[in-house]
Amino acid sequence: MKKILLATLAWSVLFTSWAFADEYQKPMLLSDSAVLTTLNDTTENLWEKYDIIIRNNLLEADYEYNNKNYFTSKIKAENIIIPQEIKDKAKKIYFLIEEWNSRIYSQYNYATTDSMKMEEVTTEYNYKTVNYKEWQKEYIFNNSDLVKDFTKDEYKSVTITLIAEISDSEKITLSTSAYNYIGTKQMVLEQLIMESKWDYYYSYFNSDILEKYLINIWDKSTRNEYKKLLTKILTKVVQAKKQNDIVWKGILDSIKSESDFKNYLSKFEVFNETKNLLDSLNLAVNNQILNNKAFDTIDALLK
Repeated sequence: MKKILLATLAWSVLFTSWAFADEYQKPMLLSDSAVLTTLNDTTENLWEKYDIIIRNNLLEADYEYNNKNYFTSKIKAENIIIPQEIKDKAKKIYFLIEEWNSRIYSQYNYATTDSMKMEEVTTEYNYKTVNYKEWQKEYIFNNSDLVKDFTKDEYKSVTITLIAEISDSEKITLSTSAYNYIGTKQMVLEQLIMESKWDYYYSYFNSDILEKYLINIWDKSTRNEYKKLLTKILTKVVQAKKQNDIVWKGILDSIKSESDFKNYLSKFEVFNETKNLLDSLNLAVNNQILNNKAFDTIDALLK
C-alpha cells in the first residue's frame, strides 16, 4: 500500500522584497496530489533517511523587525540544512507561500491514511513561490507581494514552507512552516509608542466605573430625567466619536511609507486614547439605557 506522506510542522514568520519571485502557479485544489503527496519508494526512502535533519530545519520569524514594520516583513533561515541527495533529485527548491494557514497542514489533519475517504474539494486557490538561496540567511519581503488586498489595512497572516519538488506530483516539505503575521498600521503605531515610553500602558477605561459615575447622577434625579440625560449624553458621545474617528483614520491613511510612522506617533497617541475613552463611554451609556428599558419592563409587569 502506498503511504501518504506529508510533513508540516510549527509556527514562525517571513522574508525579502528584492528576492521575491512574484510567480503565480496554476490553481491547485485542496485535494490535489501536490498537497497529499503519494510518494514512490525512492522518495519515501529519502524522507525516512533524512527525517531528523528535516524536522530540525527551522524557519524563524524576526518578531522584533516585523512588529515595528508595516510594509515589509522578515524571516530567518539560518539553520536550514538540505541533504545533498535531496538537492540532486529535486527539480527545484522553493518557499511555498500561502495566505492564512497552510493548506498542507489543514489537509493533513483530515487524511493521514489510505482508509480515509476524502471528498473532492472544488474550490481553487492561487499560491506563490519564492526562490530558496542556500547562502541567504534571511529574507525580507514587500507585504503587498505576500497577500491579497494589502491596501485594505487588515490583519493577515502568511504561511511559508520550504519545499523540494521531486516531480510534478511529488513534493517534500523540508522545514517547519513560518507564520508571518502582518499587522495593521494601528498595531505598528501602538508598538512604536510602547517602545518609545518606558512607562507606557495601554489606554484602558473601565466602563463599569463609568456606569457607577452615571448611576450617581441618577441618584439626584428621577428615572425619566435620567433617561433624557442618557440620551443627551449618548448623542454627544456619538458626535464626538465621529469627529475623532475622522482624524484618527486620516492619520492612518496619511502613512504611505515606513518613515511616516514616527512622524505621526504623537498625534496618533492623542486621538487613539480619545477613541478608547469615547468607546468605553459609549458602552457605559448604552448599558445604562438598556438597563433602564429593563427596569421599565419590570415595572410594567409588576403593575
